[in-house]
Amino acid sequence: MSVDEFAPSDDLVSFADDAEAPPLPGTTPHCWRVLVVDDDDDVHRATAFALRGVKIFERPLQLLHARSGAEAWELVRAHPDIAVGLIDVVMETPDAGLELVRALREKGYREIRLVLRTGQPGYAPELAVISAYEIDDYRTKDEITQTRLITVLTGAIRSFEHLRRISHNRVGLELIVKSANRLFQRTNFELFCQGVLTQVASLVGVEAHGLVCAKTMNADGVANCRVVSAVGRLAHTLGKSIDESLDPAIAALCRDPNQPNPIFRDGGIAFHFTSSVEGQLFVYVEAKCEVAEEDVSLLALFSTNIAIAFENLSLIARLDRLAYIDPILEIPNLNAFEAALEVQRAKRTPAARMALMSVDSYDSIVAVHGPHTAHLLLRAVYRTLMEDGGEGLIAARIGDDTFALLGDPESLDAGLVGRAIAKPYTIEGIEIAVSATATLINLADVATDPAEAMRSASSALLHVERTHRGQVLPYNTSMRADVDRRFGLLTALRRVVNSGEGLWVALQPKVHLGTRRVVGAEALLRWTRDGEAISPAEFIPIAESGGLTQALTDFVVDAVGRWTRARTGQMPLPIAINLSMADLNNPGFARRLLTRVADAELTPETVEFEVTEGVVMQNAMWAISQLQALKSEGFKIALDDFGSGYSSLGYFDRLPIDTLKIDRVFITPLTVATARHSLAAIAVNMASIYNVGCVAEGVETAEQCQILEFLGCPVAQGFFLGRPIPIGEFAAKFLEA
Repeated sequence: MSVDEFAPSDDLVSFADDAEAPPLPGTTPHCWRVLVVDDDDDVHRATAFALRGVKIFERPLQLLHARSGAEAWELVRAHPDIAVGLIDVVMETPDAGLELVRALREKGYREIRLVLRTGQPGYAPELAVISAYEIDDYRTKDEITQTRLITVLTGAIRSFEHLRRISHNRVGLELIVKSANRLFQRTNFELFCQGVLTQVASLVGVEAHGLVCAKTMNADGVANCRVVSAVGRLAHTLGKSIDESLDPAIAALCRDPNQPNPIFRDGGIAFHFTSSVEGQLFVYVEAKCEVAEEDVSLLALFSTNIAIAFENLSLIARLDRLAYIDPILEIPNLNAFEAALEVQRAKRTPAARMALMSVDSYDSIVAVHGPHTAHLLLRAVYRTLMEDGGEGLIAARIGDDTFALLGDPESLDAGLVGRAIAKPYTIEGIEIAVSATATLINLADVATDPAEAMRSASSALLHVERTHRGQVLPYNTSMRADVDRRFGLLTALRRVVNSGEGLWVALQPKVHLGTRRVVGAEALLRWTRDGEAISPAEFIPIAESGGLTQALTDFVVDAVGRWTRARTGQMPLPIAINLSMADLNNPGFARRLLTRVADAELTPETVEFEVTEGVVMQNAMWAISQLQALKSEGFKIALDDFGSGYSSLGYFDRLPIDTLKIDRVFITPLTVATARHSLAAIAVNMASIYNVGCVAEGVETAEQCQILEFLGCPVAQGFFLGRPIPIGEFAAKFLEA
């Protein structure tokens, strides 16, 4: 077995070193290898002589010589890219050549072209051999002249090259499909980049030595290219800029995306990919060998798949950003914070602490300075928290005015919140003072499930806002009991709002002080749960926070409607129904309420509405528009709790108010000596000036009745005049006596 023992002395036939490695897959061999299998040395010499100096399709020939089928197999294994085999039919056995052909095809050598030669014409009939064996030609040795030999080899090599290209393209396409599937399954950017490098190298048959650069723009619009993935000899470039990683020519190529993929330059292959969402990628793989034409087509096709996969990855990243980043402040949101809690739970370190912090003055800042300034303020507060809280602090915006914080107890404490609001912030030249309410919660004290932990924290913050606004309180046993009670009441209230179980309506009379005649009543919702009377001061705020006030209002309207219909034929008595702040915040509230009132067969003569002063002052624009809608349908509006601490004079003349109800805080201190100069007297005079009705609340003594009558207040209500009683008992006690 040899490749050179039969070469002519003038070396006209080109031979390669037998130890030379075969070409890498996907590269172009520098010669055509022809396997000569014959047990006759003269045949080998004659073939070598005939083919000396011959080139086919501009490439020389390399002859590989074997005297038996066994030697031929050794050469085939050593040189898998043999183009043509010239095989003698009869060698060590009468059919050794035929068996070699059969074995080659059965072992998968489909591309090599096989030409059978026989020195005994008729020994193996040509037609039988052609039909039984996968060969390309069958010749007798004496008819293969030099010209005929070159002609046979030319045809066989042409066929071999076509089949090789088809097979190579098939393998390449299979690789593209498999690699594309892997790339499309990757949602991690780093893994995606590593996959691109590996697959490009595999496609052209080289080892993976390359890098991927991500291109970004700085604030000045200058492109910055940094290596985000690197393998092989270029692994040391990871994290560096492109200028530090490649020579200037390749660095310049990175910055020029206006070239079709793939790009071949200086022993390398490069690609540019741009996402329609955001970001650009530059891929570079070393490839010192010549790349065949068919490989260029495969690379172009593969680059299309990479571009689609990169686009999908960018879209996924964009969706992740939308899911986990607050779109206004561009900081982590509730989803991101709950994910951080999940990670913390997996670490099993219960010493961690979380906090919820609400900016108390946020609504006022929005009203006075606008949402843009308010958002800038929140960003400034967030920056202060992050800078002061240290590297381990996680902060997120989980509500309009609320931040959630996660960190260790040493850094996450009341001092951190206090320092964040200690000094006014200057926002676009405006100095804004900030106050905040917060609660601190050790994760060991709440459920490990992030959603449950957030529920407990939110309830705790609501408790602090209601009882100690402007302070930072730890989540302790007392607060936990209160939170658990609130949650239990909310859960129970959700069950009963539809069934009405335990809910009932009481009426408290409004009495004309001059005649002591009942001229109206106020409907008051009551709730009894498991024998316990739950105070409205407790369950109404819970209902508001849980979005249940609409259903409760409906319950009262329906109860008043039934009571009014039962009094058909009697003098109508206006019943006042209280409206919740949550109702007034609903843009469709007035329209829906009017429909409900009509369904209950209530009219402006049988029902009127009361709103608290605080509701009106906090939500002036919404409240006024909703109340005007009710007023336009003829329903009277009473302003409840007047004087309870809000500055309402600026709004009073803009409100569609029919009655002013003086808060009990003005009534309790009344005495004969101070009556003329009391705040109650001022409120009565104001009602007179604005030509609206006046009702005094919280009247508990005969002296207070006399003083109010003296001051000119016509109507009052309170325990002295009548306690609230169930609506079904009201008529018998106050109207039929």
